[in-house]
Amino acid sequence: MLKMLKILHCHTDHVLVLFLTQDLLQLGKLCNIPDIISNPVNTDDMIHYYNTTTERDYRILQFFRGPGMHSTLCLPAPVLRSAATSVQPTMILAKIHKSQCQSVLEIGCAHGYCTLFLANLCPNVVFKGIDIVPRHIEIANQYRQDQCYVNTTFEICDAISIDVFEDETFDLIFAVEALCHLDTSAKRHDFLTCASKRLNKDGKIVIIDGFRSPTFAQSSTEQQRAMQIAEKGFRINEMASKSAWKHLANDLNFEVLEDVDLTQEVLPFWQQGWRIARFILNFTYLLKCVGVFSKAAKQSSSNLLSIATTAHAFKDRGAAEYGMITLQKKA
Repeated sequence: MLKMLKILHCHTDHVLVLFLTQDLLQLGKLCNIPDIISNPVNTDDMIHYYNTTTERDYRILQFFRGPGMHSTLCLPAPVLRSAATSVQPTMILAKIHKSQCQSVLEIGCAHGYCTLFLANLCPNVVFKGIDIVPRHIEIANQYRQDQCYVNTTFEICDAISIDVFEDETFDLIFAVEALCHLDTSAKRHDFLTCASKRLNKDGKIVIIDGFRSPTFAQSSTEQQRAMQIAEKGFRINEMASKSAWKHLANDLNFEVLEDVDLTQEVLPFWQQGWRIARFILNFTYLLKCVGVFSKAAKQSSSNLLSIATTAHAFKDRGAAEYGMITLQKKA
């Protein structure tokens, strides 16, 4: 059985390579790819994107795979059966227990799934979730009230404004697929500087996210373009590489404790999305017609761009990778 799964996985990888050029041509019929790549996005663009997609396209996605807005990880990989969306918060849970954390902050908590998942399992730990999207915090607080969590609070705040919290408040700060939106070195510098002051002695930061691959510059032009389309679809100008995070962390009073590659674990999820996107792209003309009259359709088309190209970017870790970095504040 395992041998058959490996064969299927290799076959899908081979098909990805064959269809990359074709997929880019199809996407080019739907939108102006050079304009999408060259036009910068800002915070307002990101807030507007998440205010709309999380209320529509993500609800459809959650109907099929459960709550949580992050990528599904399959462990062990490659396998066909999804491990649902609890893998990332379970990784955080292990670190909370190991470090005996008493106070935890989640950056980019969205609807509060990870924070509430952890709060339920750690009733003696104080959790705080922050997000830049007001609608996210409204929904998270409603979930918190409905489920009567007394050890959790949510509020509007972005990653580089956590100086609103007192110094040495948290034992752990984590983010699941959120810090990718810190798409400049200056933003990442400001975040780590603020986080260092907010963390207690030996406090940790855990980043679970997608990153530009160290081989991005050496990958093919088409694979680079696939990554750039995915980034702009998610309203990110340019994802950082793991190396960028680690070098900056070393300069700002952090030690890199862990660097875990999870690309193969996340790839089956994005391959499934790619297959769905390829089917939808057969109706490019209809999508263009609907998009002329519907703002919602334009947002959905943006999601389609990212879903269609992310697996291409992850292929062989050529342009993108997925993983976890753990940083510890130096004494």
